[in-house]
Parts: sequence; structure tokens; C-alpha cells
Amino acid sequence: MPGYQLISVVAASLQTNTETLLDFSQKGWIRTATRNTNIYLTADQRYRAKYILYLHGTKHLSDDQIQLVLSVQPPPYAASQVDEILKQHAVR
Repeated sequence: MPGYQLISVVAASLQTNTETLLDFSQKGWIRTATRNTNIYLTADQRYRAKYILYLHGTKHLSDDQIQLVLSVQPPPYAASQVDEILKQHAVR
């Protein structure tokens, strides 16, 4: 499928595992596409997954905090705005 990458390829490029990306999908944070039992991500969803990994791994945000940031901040994502978003919405 043009414009799509297998989720396993995306996971490897992001230095994570497929299960983590599937978890993001189950939480509604990224969208996947399935064709012939293969699961794919588009480039924009890869970008979103990379940002979520940053929020989780580097910023150490909880699931609720990540949900808030994703719901408030449209792409392109700015890591510099995360603390301000959390401060404005008082989620700790």
C-alpha cells in the first residue's frame, strides 16, 4: 500500500516494539490500517507515535497527560509547549 509502512518496520525505526504501537492504537492515540492481516501506519501516524514515545519516555507523562496533550496540541507538535499545556489544564 503506497504511503503506508508495516507496523513492525515503523516500530523498529522508532526503537520500540509492535506491541507498544498497538497499545497506542487501542488507546486511540494513533490510527492503523489493516490489509490481508498486515497492520500498517501512515507517515503522519508514525510522526504521532514518535511524539507519543517522547512524551512517555523522555517527559515521563502518564496516559492521562499524554491524552490531554494530544487532544489540545495539533500537529506539528512542539515539545516546548507540553509543560504549558499541563500547567494550563492542571493535570499532574
